[in-house]
Amino acid sequence: MNIICTGISCSGRKELMEDFESVCSDKGIRVGFFNVGDFMKRAAAASGVRFTEKVLDSDLAVLSLARRSAFYEIANLAHEYDYAFIGLHACFRWRGVLVEGMSFRDIESFPADVFINVVDNLADIVHRMQNNPQWAGMRRDEINVWLDEEEFLTKQLANLKGKPHYTVARQHNLDNFYDLLFSEKQKFYLSYPITLLREAPDQIESIRSFGLKMLKDFIVFDPLYIKDMELVKSAEAAQKDANGGNITTISGIDRNLSEQIKTRTISRDYQFIHQSDFVVVIYPTDKLSPGVLSEMNFASRYNKPVYAVYSHQRSLFFENLCEQIFGTVEELEAFLKDQRRC
Repeated sequence: MNIICTGISCSGRKELMEDFESVCSDKGIRVGFFNVGDFMKRAAAASGVRFTEKVLDSDLAVLSLARRSAFYEIANLAHEYDYAFIGLHACFRWRGVLVEGMSFRDIESFPADVFINVVDNLADIVHRMQNNPQWAGMRRDEINVWLDEEEFLTKQLANLKGKPHYTVARQHNLDNFYDLLFSEKQKFYLSYPITLLREAPDQIESIRSFGLKMLKDFIVFDPLYIKDMELVKSAEAAQKDANGGNITTISGIDRNLSEQIKTRTISRDYQFIHQSDFVVVIYPTDKLSPGVLSEMNFASRYNKPVYAVYSHQRSLFFENLCEQIFGTVEELEAFLKDQRRC
C-alpha cells in the first residue's frame, strides 16, 4: 500500500509522520516513511545544485526534475516495505502565486492507494511559520487560502486515481489514524452544538469523552480537533468591545478573514461527514443549533445514516433527518456496539 500524505508547510504533517512512524514500529508493521523534500535536496545536491531556505525561488524546471528524481528513488526504496508513507506538498503559495508541489506525472510514476491531507489550527500554523525563516512573512489570509488549495488539489488527485481521500487533523488520535489506514472499522462524524454549549464546557467534554471511548471500535472524526472558531470568536468579541465595534481588525483577524475561516470550518466539517460512514449527533439541549441541523441535512443528502441522542420534544423535521433517535448516550452506545457485531 502506498499512502500519499499532503499538508502545507508548518501544518504538522512532518510531525504527524514522525509520531506515526513510532506507532507503526510499536505495532510491528513494516512501513517506510519518505519525505519528498529531503530526497529532492539530495537529488539536487548530487547534480551540483544547492537549495537554500528560499528553495521556491529556484527554476521551476529544476524543482520538477528534482522531484521526479525523488519519486524515482522513493519508488525503488518502497519495495523493501509492506507499506510506503510519502509526505509532500500538493502545492505551494509563494510570493502571491500558486506553485506546483506535485504533478499528475509524479502520481502516475508512484501509484497511491490512499490520499491524506493533514490540517491544523490556523493559530498553531501561524506560530510555527513565524519561527521559520522561509515562511515568517506569510499572512494569515494567505495561509488560510493555501490550506484550502492544498486540500482541494489532494482531493482532485485522489478522484483522478479513483482512490479514497481523507482530511485528518494533526491532533487526531494516532492509534485511531492507524485504524483508519489499516483496519476495516466503520467511521463516524461526531456532531454536537458547540456554540450553544460554549458556556457549558463540562457538557462538551462529556460528549468528546464519549467520542474517545468509541475509538476502540470506530474511526471518530471530532470537529473540535480543529479550533479555528475560537480564534474568530475571540476576535469578534474584542471588536465588539473596542470603540463600540468600530474597529475592523483584532490580532490580525479582520472581518474578511473571519468570514474565510467560518467558510473553511463549514467545508472541513462537511468533508469529515463525507468521509464517514454515518453521523452521531449528541444534542443535550432543546435550543436550536443551525450548525448541527445543517450537518444532519448534509449527511442526509449523501445517504449517511444519522443516529441521534435527543431527549426533548421532537420535531417532525428533526425526526425525518434521523435513522434512529435515542433517549440516552448509553442506549446509543449499546446500539452501535450491536451494529458493529452484525
